[in-house]
Amino acid sequence: MVAGEVYQDSHPEIERKRAEAKRLFVAYNRTDYEDVARRRDVMEQLFAAVGDDVFIEPNFRCEIGRNITIGSHAYINFDCVMLDNAPITLGDYVWIAPMVGLFATNHALDFEERKAGACQAKPIVIEDGVWLGGHVTVLGGVTIGRGSVIGAGSVVTRDIPAGVVAVGNPARVVRPITEADRTGFCERIAARDAGR
Repeated sequence: MVAGEVYQDSHPEIERKRAEAKRLFVAYNRTDYEDVARRRDVMEQLFAAVGDDVFIEPNFRCEIGRNITIGSHAYINFDCVMLDNAPITLGDYVWIAPMVGLFATNHALDFEERKAGACQAKPIVIEDGVWLGGHVTVLGGVTIGRGSVIGAGSVVTRDIPAGVVAVGNPARVVRPITEADRTGFCERIAARDAGR
């Protein structure tokens, strides 16, 4: 399954791993915001790896959990779903808006194979500094390059290069992110802090 080969979606071992993941993400979703230690403990049990300063809003859901790697300083907003039958990798400073779906797996197109439980999964890589807007869907086999922004409602079906804005269904690059996109916010904050 993780290697990208066609697999039986209803295999007992996969079902067992789903049940383990469900127990953990339900426990996470029930934690109090201020119970940072408990939230961290559950994330470390659920995911393959998780960096520092990661915050996930409820109701997070995933398929296996152990195929997800999250870098540091990531923020995952409400109602995110990750179907991680292949590895899903999030870099540092990845921001995910509400109701985003990362779907590494896909059912067979042929009806008889689909009915028999045939699926195939491909990895998803979200590089450092990517921002996925609300209701974005990312399909298996996709890499989104460093610092790119995917507009709300987009469906990402193929790789997106670094440093661009992409929107639509299927998502297409509409322009690069340039110096003209800077608002001066960091300079204003630095000046404010220096004046204290």
